[in-house]
Amino acid sequence: MSDSQTQTRATTPQTARLLELLEPVLARISALDPASRHDPDAIRELETTLEAEFPWAGDYVQAINDELARGVGEGWLAERGEPQARFGRVSKACPATHDLSIDVVSMVGAAVEHSHPQGEVTVGFPADDEQSCHFEGRPPGWVFLPPGSRHVPTVTGGRMNLVYFLPQGAVEWHFG
Repeated sequence: MSDSQTQTRATTPQTARLLELLEPVLARISALDPASRHDPDAIRELETTLEAEFPWAGDYVQAINDELARGVGEGWLAERGEPQARFGRVSKACPATHDLSIDVVSMVGAAVEHSHPQGEVTVGFPADDEQSCHFEGRPPGWVFLPPGSRHVPTVTGGRMNLVYFLPQGAVEWHFG
């Protein structure tokens, strides 16, 4: 096993397939340098670029959705937490993931408040074909929260499965 693989969770055929699907997304997010995007135009550009290159409704991103839904349903993704907010880490930030950590959350309602020192890129999907769900007030799709942002992640209108990427795995949790 290479050094870069030691940072990922125990690789199974399921997680290997997900990591394979995510590879082009990870490479592109890394190249877009989320940690450098502070102003509204740069934030919008990152989201617009990801949507143009990886359309949320396209077959490729929907294959990621299918794999997330399967993993959550079978219990090998988002395997920890409470019923309203299940979570799990797919990989720490490492060279194999372009120095982005990969986490999956399946949630409805509010989760734990946290900050993103270097930003957070998320792609969200309805968990049960519930098209009225929203993450941070936004419909399913790509969401970028810039460096220094702080929030209580909130999903309304139905459960969502979210996969998020943190540059260098940088996050600060704010437990009340």
